[in-house]
Amino acid sequence: MMSLLIAAAFMFSLTACSGAKKETAQTEEAAVIAGSIPKSLLTEEVKAETVQLLKDLPNSDIPYRVAAGEVKIGVGNLSYMLPVSKASELTSAAQKARAIGIYFADYNILKALGQPTTDVEGVLAKLTSDLNITYVLNILRQESPAPSSHDEYAKFLEDQEDRIIEELVADNKVDIQIELFGGLATELALVYANPSLVVQGDVALAGLTDNQLKRLDILGQITTDLAAYYPDLAQLADIISPLKDQVTSVKAARNANAEIAGIRDALLK
Repeated sequence: MMSLLIAAAFMFSLTACSGAKKETAQTEEAAVIAGSIPKSLLTEEVKAETVQLLKDLPNSDIPYRVAAGEVKIGVGNLSYMLPVSKASELTSAAQKARAIGIYFADYNILKALGQPTTDVEGVLAKLTSDLNITYVLNILRQESPAPSSHDEYAKFLEDQEDRIIEELVADNKVDIQIELFGGLATELALVYANPSLVVQGDVALAGLTDNQLKRLDILGQITTDLAAYYPDLAQLADIISPLKDQVTSVKAARNANAEIAGIRDALLK
């Protein structure tokens, strides 16, 4: 069945081009049916709905929990993080966008732990420059208010993500935004799977992955709706779809440690 977003794009294109030749409309209709819609048909209506879905992604508050000491990661066991040397092996825009999301997660965790971020910043500078989105790194570098309550920190993270979304969509790089969030979600799953992760208190443990699951649900909806515009998003959806079963709890993530690492590897191939 044709998704609502795709149908909206098709109807908008027919209305906007009512004076065009019949052959043009037939070509557009054929593209919709074939599932290969040109990016030029990604209408403002579809963009607006996509932006709203992206902004509806719940915040991952694990960086705050790490900074507050509710969640601890053995500083000597950060080997799960993506080596910065990996960036030199990436060639496609999709791979680089996913890597930016992965390093985005690493950067926030390192900051929360009070660990050096210079190497990760360097690789983010290279990748964002390659994709001509250096403004993403500028937004990421902004410091949270200090001292920060949980609500203040959550608001800071929400505003940070919203600014990145708005900038990328305005730059007509919706696909880059979604690829970035796919990489981010995968790296956060590896945080949960880290065997040196310690969660203090049963309440924190029970709700730690709730927001991650909601983010994955919304990402799945977006990638399904936009895959006809951006074929790489179909691949992204297929690769990260198992994460929903693997991050239902910290215990589940630990049990699926190798599988989650394999998902990250697949994103960068």
